[in-house]
Amino acid sequence: MKLEEIIPLVGNFGRYQLFVVLYAGVLSAVGGMVTFADVFFAAETDHWCQVLPKENCSSWVEFQDNCTDVKKSILLPPPENEDSKYPYSTCQQWDLPPGYEFDPYEPPSDVENHTYGRVPCKDGWEYDTSQYETTTISDFDLVCDKKSLRSLAQSIYFAGFLVGSFIFGSLSDWIGRKKTVIFGLLLLACGAIVTTFSVNIYMYMAFRFVAGFGNMGFYIPLYVLVIEFVGNSWRTAATMALGILYACGYFFLATAAMYIRDWRRLSMIVSLPLLPLFVPVLFIQESVSWLVSKGRIDEAEVVIRRVAKINRKTLPDVLFDRDDIKDETESKTSAIPPSVIDLFKTPNMAAKTTTIMINWTVNNLVYYGLAQSTDNLGVDEYWAFFVSGAVDIPALIYATFGVEWFGRKRNTAVLELIAGIACLATIFIPLGIWRTVVAMIGKFGVSASYSIIYLYTSELFPTPVRSIGVGMGAVAAQLGGILSPIILLLGDYLESLPLIVFGSSAVLAGLLVLLLPETKGRKLPQTLEEGEEIGKCRCMRRTHEEDTAPVSENGDRPDEESALNLPNPAFLYTKEEEVEIGV
Repeated sequence: MKLEEIIPLVGNFGRYQLFVVLYAGVLSAVGGMVTFADVFFAAETDHWCQVLPKENCSSWVEFQDNCTDVKKSILLPPPENEDSKYPYSTCQQWDLPPGYEFDPYEPPSDVENHTYGRVPCKDGWEYDTSQYETTTISDFDLVCDKKSLRSLAQSIYFAGFLVGSFIFGSLSDWIGRKKTVIFGLLLLACGAIVTTFSVNIYMYMAFRFVAGFGNMGFYIPLYVLVIEFVGNSWRTAATMALGILYACGYFFLATAAMYIRDWRRLSMIVSLPLLPLFVPVLFIQESVSWLVSKGRIDEAEVVIRRVAKINRKTLPDVLFDRDDIKDETESKTSAIPPSVIDLFKTPNMAAKTTTIMINWTVNNLVYYGLAQSTDNLGVDEYWAFFVSGAVDIPALIYATFGVEWFGRKRNTAVLELIAGIACLATIFIPLGIWRTVVAMIGKFGVSASYSIIYLYTSELFPTPVRSIGVGMGAVAAQLGGILSPIILLLGDYLESLPLIVFGSSAVLAGLLVLLLPETKGRKLPQTLEEGEEIGKCRCMRRTHEEDTAPVSENGDRPDEESALNLPNPAFLYTKEEEVEIGV
């Protein structure tokens, strides 16, 4: 009996598969909270130069209740930017004359023989603590000249994602899925918890990188474990369940942040749930597919019987046809392994790979960009973040059914166009509820398209390079995550610039998808040759023909008519078939 015949015998979706999906979903939800917690860790608050901090207006009874406001009105200049949300400069103060003593009735401008001008803050900053008791911005003074360090810290976190994508995919094939999950979870817990005790921004960045590295490290092998244990008919539902549970992390984070306004306490509350999650992973079984691929047949049989017992299934006394397993493993070992180079060897494959990578980058860029900018919508930022997560649930549900109704290509293109247009439309809508509604429409579009692009990518690439193609897409996605915090910094120069970048890139990506072929209802390409032919345009066929046409004795190539008569599958499509495959 072959492996693909054995797996369904233990149950396509029994109690064990339910346990694995729930565990993976809860763990991904906690990982999501660690990812998005920086929205509240580094929340922007009003700040101003600390000028005469010991002055408490005790000499003027009428100013004692609002001494801070009085000092700000006298000692701080107006903001440098007319569009500033704050009434006074956040990075400059008036140049005080030597020996100046605070007097609300005698501002510095009234002192004789003194040049009255702006100077940078001399003694640090004070922060508005009415909403947030502490943030990384106030603890590490990430304002003015150091303002960009806030976004850099989140970009470094996503750089951890990028490195994790490279390393842990290969590591799970080397040492196994379960061990890699444990290793990734250990790094995530270590990075997230130690981040809480950071003494400066550089320590914070370092351990956020470790957290990001571990976050991607546990998710890749854990998702593979889910897919390898769940039957084909349940894989879409299981993937949707993981996405919904991930969105639930938004809800808990937003609720916790409403009541916990100190970033270190919030960080600890978000991180500590990782510790009890080390217990369930001990009951996770190693992937049967991986064990068989390594020739560990006896261990694979033990795992199968254990899962069957949990699912209350009865198995035959003899499971594996060892000759078939031996032939399969030997054929895999002897075959020349595919590589990234195969994705770019031929023109059509290279064009599809480039388009897919652009789409992964843009989806991640816009998704995380919108999620991290909920405080710019003009409504309560906690509820805006809560709703931003809630939007993911209907988006995932639609994506599950939409791909079967309207196909992969049309859905991805339209949803990305909706996301892009919504981002651009938000620029012209005043702050408030309607701006939030339009922004959430954009979030819906990018969330749905992001989930579809996984399926679309796996169906677009041929079997030998399918996993490599999906892996390249995931790597490209992390580039979008790294760029999103940096693009948000552009708002300091022009408030609408981040939305312009997000919107225009989503529109461009949506239009590029129209160049790809539809994969709904089609047989998956099994060879590199099949993958190259799917969706090939006439111009590529002509180029391919010229490059591969045989050369005659006198060095001339055959004319176009004779070339078209060659027995090459690339030239055997009828016009109706060319239309069908998207040529």
